Amino acid sequence: MNQHTLNVLEFDKIREILVNYGSSGLGKNLTQQIQPLTDVHQIARLIAETTELKSLLAPDHWLPLGGLHDLFPLLDKLENGAEILQREEILLIKETLWASRNIIGYLEDAGESYPYLLQLAHAISIYPEIEAKIQRTLGTSGEILNSASPELKSFRRNITVLRGRIRSKLQGILRSKGVTPYLQSAVVHERKGRPVIAVQERHARRIPGATRDKSDSGNTVFIEPEAIRGMGNELEAAMNAERAEIVRVLQEITAMIAAKVKPLRKTLKTLAHIDMTYAKVRFSRDYEMNPPSLNTDSVINLNNARHPLLLGLQHSGDLEVVPIDFRLGDNFDTLIITGPNTGGKTITLKTVGLLTLMAQSGMHIPADESSTVGVFSHIVADIGDEQSIEQSLSTFSSHLRNIAEILSLSSDKSLVLLDELGGGTDPADGAALGRSVIEYLHKRKARTVVTTHISPLKNLGYTVPGIENASVEFDIETLRPTYKLLIGTPGSSNALMIAKRLGLPREVIENAESGVTQQDDNTAELINQLQAAKGIAEQNKAEAARTKAEALRLEHEYRNKLGELADKEVKMREQLGREAFKTLRTIKDRIDRLRRVQTSQKSLLKSLGEICGYMAKALNESPEENQRQKFIDKLKPGDQVFVCSLERVGTLAVVDVENQKAVVQLGAMQMTVPLDDVEIDVSVQG
Repeated sequence: MNQHTLNVLEFDKIREILVNYGSSGLGKNLTQQIQPLTDVHQIARLIAETTELKSLLAPDHWLPLGGLHDLFPLLDKLENGAEILQREEILLIKETLWASRNIIGYLEDAGESYPYLLQLAHAISIYPEIEAKIQRTLGTSGEILNSASPELKSFRRNITVLRGRIRSKLQGILRSKGVTPYLQSAVVHERKGRPVIAVQERHARRIPGATRDKSDSGNTVFIEPEAIRGMGNELEAAMNAERAEIVRVLQEITAMIAAKVKPLRKTLKTLAHIDMTYAKVRFSRDYEMNPPSLNTDSVINLNNARHPLLLGLQHSGDLEVVPIDFRLGDNFDTLIITGPNTGGKTITLKTVGLLTLMAQSGMHIPADESSTVGVFSHIVADIGDEQSIEQSLSTFSSHLRNIAEILSLSSDKSLVLLDELGGGTDPADGAALGRSVIEYLHKRKARTVVTTHISPLKNLGYTVPGIENASVEFDIETLRPTYKLLIGTPGSSNALMIAKRLGLPREVIENAESGVTQQDDNTAELINQLQAAKGIAEQNKAEAARTKAEALRLEHEYRNKLGELADKEVKMREQLGREAFKTLRTIKDRIDRLRRVQTSQKSLLKSLGEICGYMAKALNESPEENQRQKFIDKLKPGDQVFVCSLERVGTLAVVDVENQKAVVQLGAMQMTVPLDDVEIDVSVQG
């Protein structure tokens, strides 16, 4: 991306905010390198990772990143041949490996609902053998533990025994009448690792032994008595062995780490990426951001978009940010925003540019989730301070150089942002140059947003297809901008009204008004009328949207009720099926019992009668039987009926409800059939 564009859109400030959200030096260093990307798949992945992590941590949970350290300098040191790391460095590695295991566990617990987070978790390697070795070797403050090796433990035990023997011997010497008068103090000291006694300097020759040290004043001499020199030599040898073993153990740990440098680098990169993603989540959460949809058609559609740096001021209570709705690349490729300086045209320009840069950097943006952002190969901007009292030639030349570079990069994959195009020179020349630049960009299908004071440029929005006018709404009654972007309505400078509000003398205002042509008056009046009509149209649109939403709600409610009825029907059928099965099971059990027990004909008939009664009761209580009875009650002579057993249609002649029979005329003959054998003729019913 063009560095000048990143500077004028203040992308570095967004990056600075994001760095401050980092949890470790590892993540902060990577976040400091964030740049907008152009690969839509890579961008989509970064946004998806942020979205998943934000969802996992919702509403306000924290990711356990404690213990992460930037180990890359240590890994560089190992690759350059270092044979031994310092204890503090080894502890940093231990803490980072511990943090790695914590992060893996947290992300893996999220499950398959978070596929991108699982991929990050699987990219982290763990090294339990290195962790265990460090755990056995170093304490929390870096001290070497006895458990570092059996040899070290043995050396230290020997040292303790020797120190005890030497101390006992020295205690005896200190109590000796031949020594006590010459002592500076009656305690055992230690110099250069060897036990000594403190002797007055003027009596040092009276104590046989080796001088190991002197006090700063020179009044005290520290002497190792001859009687313990042999044991002292043993102690020194044991301490040297201890130091050598410590070096060996540290070299062993260093070698274990050095053997894993390459996979450790990969793990560190993943951990840095996770920390950076978490920083994005915290940024998104605090600034109420959402993930935008991406497209490769160079279409921007922002709903309720807010400038993130202004949101920071809003959080501190300094101002209230008015969200804007913005679109570009659907019905038009070029948008010309006109109107007074107080209306926030430049803020609109910067909001669109900065949010696009943020999206292409894999961040959420401060806009509604329905927003979509195109992925551009170039985002270029020329934004300067055009509101100063005077514009020098050098400033104008600088703008022209920027515009020249912008024109050379323009294509249908470019987003071009030009602030106050045509300013800084003669208005007529500025208008001609501005028109030519806009037409050049439009022919190349660059997505272009222009702000300008030059009224003739508005005509392009009326005469050239694909170029649209816009303005930042200005309240004529209060003479204050509302900061709401009105696409389709050109802006009026409202200069004279603003001048009145700012207190210019009446004579100046009247002279200015007399110099305005009638055509200019008509144009300004037309623009004001258009703004008013636009407001009414938006109100109508909002009302239509509310009506549509209510219709959709009612439709959704109706469909839900239909679904509930269908569910109830299924459950009723299942219940009826269960009851029918229960009835059949009872009948079967009774018949089985009858076959096993009954002997006499009288008893058999009685039992069969009971079974029939039970079946009749069950049938009479079923919904189907109630419906069947209603059908029979409605039958009358002359009805067309279907005789099931004969599979023929006939005319009902007689209905005998008492005996449950019916006489049906079938052609030239009549047939008597059970009422249960009669159904309504479907062809007649239809």
